[in-house]
Amino acid sequence: MTDHLTSSPRRIACALMIAAALAACSRAPSETPSGAGKTPATPVAASAETPAAAAPASTAPTLSTQGYGKLHFGDTLAATETALGEKAQQLGENDPACSSVRFKSLPGARFMVEKGVITRADADTGTPNDTGIAVGDTLAQARQKAPSLQVSPHKYLPEGHYLSVRGAQPNAAFVIEEDGKAVTKIRAGLEPSVNYVEVCL
Repeated sequence: MTDHLTSSPRRIACALMIAAALAACSRAPSETPSGAGKTPATPVAASAETPAAAAPASTAPTLSTQGYGKLHFGDTLAATETALGEKAQQLGENDPACSSVRFKSLPGARFMVEKGVITRADADTGTPNDTGIAVGDTLAQARQKAPSLQVSPHKYLPEGHYLSVRGAQPNAAFVIEEDGKAVTKIRAGLEPSVNYVEVCL
């Protein structure tokens, strides 16, 4: 009787311990903790803000029968200098009757000035123009780019030609020189100045 009573509390204690252990096991998470067993994402390195793309280099304006950039054929040299905010660079002798000038802000062409009025522009090689014709083009290529062009014999080159493309104004045109093989010179402006072969007569 004594042994039975003594052992009962021990049995009860053991039972309680077993129950506690079972309860602890039942509380263990049955699923893998969030993120466990997964490859951690590669951290993205902080980077400086991408700088703005560099502005494209300035390019020459497009030559037309009306002018070149802010310069308009028929305007006075003084008015053009005011519009551009710069003085013209004189090329050669400053003859009031006819001379040639350039402007720093209008690269790609030189300009004829007659009695104070700008009448023509002679384009440098590579300067874009409204016809799309370029130095180096053949006569066939020029005809394809400007189907309305008129062809006449060159004054000095037996195999050469002058190619004329009329503008919207009745007295304005492109005059393009071709040596029998390819285009060599391109100019635009007001007649009769644009037709002068020797630039200033």
